Amino acid sequence: MENVTYLVCIPKGALYYCANKIQNFLWNKYNLGPLLPELHLTIDAYYYEDAVGLESIKYSIGDILKDIESFEINSNGFSYMPEPYNCITVHIVKDQKLKSIYEYIHISMQERGFKTREFTSEEIVFHISLAGIHGRKWSLAESKNAWRDIRNFQLQEPSLINEFQLWLPDQHQPEERLITSYKLR
Repeated sequence: MENVTYLVCIPKGALYYCANKIQNFLWNKYNLGPLLPELHLTIDAYYYEDAVGLESIKYSIGDILKDIESFEINSNGFSYMPEPYNCITVHIVKDQKLKSIYEYIHISMQERGFKTREFTSEEIVFHISLAGIHGRKWSLAESKNAWRDIRNFQLQEPSLINEFQLWLPDQHQPEERLITSYKLR
């Protein structure tokens, strides 16, 4: 059976603070559930068969990331992903630095023989999900109302990324989700 793991980074500073406030507002207003998912930017996904495959992913990512220095990401408003997702996200600017980091990691993992997501650096849309993926399934009407609540709010904040994490999917408790962390230079 094929399993998946995600390489993510956690925003910090003003971007995290503002996104967290908005996420809390949406979850409270629309009663989406008691446990908010951790805000994160997914960089890539890797598929594996067993524990040996996962260990190989952990080692390879660590080896690849040792060449990457801390970097900054920037938000630029919000996005709405319609059905079937009904998801509201913070849009992350795909600048040359983020694009090149994604390409370097993605291609390096493919060259090492790992199955990755199919997105090229031109196709991927970087975002931080606020509501719609986890928690109570909300209606189309609710998600559209929530989109109207926030779409004109200007969220243009930077965030330093100095760490990546490897996560298991669909685990809401950090101790169950986190496989390992990688500090950047």
